[in-house]
Amino acid sequence: MPVATLVLLAVLAFWMLGAHKRLKRLRSKTHHSYSPLASHLRQRHAVALALAQAARPLLSGEEQPVAAQLIDAARQAGRATDAAQARGMRGNALQVVGSAEESLGTLLDTLVGALQDLTSGLGPEPAITELLRQRDALQEQIHISRLVYNREAERYNHALHVFPTTLVALAWRFKDAPLLSGDAPLRLKTQPSRPMPL
Repeated sequence: MPVATLVLLAVLAFWMLGAHKRLKRLRSKTHHSYSPLASHLRQRHAVALALAQAARPLLSGEEQPVAAQLIDAARQAGRATDAAQARGMRGNALQVVGSAEESLGTLLDTLVGALQDLTSGLGPEPAITELLRQRDALQEQIHISRLVYNREAERYNHALHVFPTTLVALAWRFKDAPLLSGDAPLRLKTQPSRPMPL
């Protein structure tokens, strides 16, 4: 085999190895950037559970099921978040988190609506007011964490689709990282370029 061919093959092998390492590094940064978001979501789950428990004595008989549903939704969202992190966000893991968070958010808004006239005075009301303040603060933290995650995911996705790195991505089956968007705590993009509910 001619020396020029051997040199070309060696250069190609080194380039492919370098491209593979870069994609792994970018994918790892994307996965690590999900950790703060997951942490804020878990804090939100805890606040939702505490809010449901604190609200129970104040709710009418018709409103009691909302508190119970909120507790179930917060636990389901927690399990989905843990599973997504454990699986490295593979498959539809983030989509499951998104669905759970959307359900949790709807129930949380319903409970807050029922409590609007009960968050002043003495007794448990001041505690509820504090929990609502924590919820609002967490919404902002979740928004910021989502932006950080999206930035890393977009860098990784861009690298996947730049030729000839695309060939390495195909050979080693690198997948696009889902992007998150929306005003809800988590919404997932259906395609790399467009956010979808999470």
